[in-house]
Amino acid sequence: MVTAKRRIALVPALALAAVAYAAAVQLAGATHPRPTGATPMRVSLVPAYNQCTAPNRTHGPPLAFGSCNPAVPSSSFVTVGTQSVGSIRIDVLVGAPGPPDDTDILIKPSISDVRCKGATTSCGSANTTGGPDYTGQLQGNASIRLTDHHNATSAGGGTDPATVIDIPFPISMSCTSTPDTSIGSLCKEPSATCLGCFPQYEGKRTLAEITQLKVYDGGPDGIVTTNDGSTLVAVQGVFVP
Repeated sequence: MVTAKRRIALVPALALAAVAYAAAVQLAGATHPRPTGATPMRVSLVPAYNQCTAPNRTHGPPLAFGSCNPAVPSSSFVTVGTQSVGSIRIDVLVGAPGPPDDTDILIKPSISDVRCKGATTSCGSANTTGGPDYTGQLQGNASIRLTDHHNATSAGGGTDPATVIDIPFPISMSCTSTPDTSIGSLCKEPSATCLGCFPQYEGKRTLAEITQLKVYDGGPDGIVTTNDGSTLVAVQGVFVP
């Protein structure tokens, strides 16, 4: 029989045990460092040029390194005009699309004033200067490295913290002609959103390390999925006027 005095004595002990258990659970779950927040991520895009491997010039000081003349754009099929602005923005959305998974990723890539060059067949209306509007596809891509609590020793799921092997993460953009003959096409992800396209799992404390973001053209036919010689159009960077 438990007396009233003994029941009172048990209360602090049970409370301390509950606190200790909660602390143990919290420490068990907190097995990889993560920030309190890291969103949004927005990167600007600049036209890609081939690497200089056989210099025939020298850059002005203080960056007096070897340089290559002429500068050669990396893309054989697409270029941009002087009014081009490109970016990729990534947001973490809380509360969308709804339970049971109410955390998602919004990805918004966009490049303006995109024009045809070379032998691509995906060309639209002509412009007063420069190449015609490009009407094919572009594909943004990067490697991502996930660290989260959604791993197990066998296939799928689990609660173990681990880092996933680097995986590619492509996202396509469609390019549409503009009525303005002084500017090229506008390329963006068709729905302007990308809900559900990121491998996100609710409550798994996911970190996504992202390498340099790059954008490729659609090759000769303008279609990114045909694998017929797509070349690099733009890369993450800044422009200094």
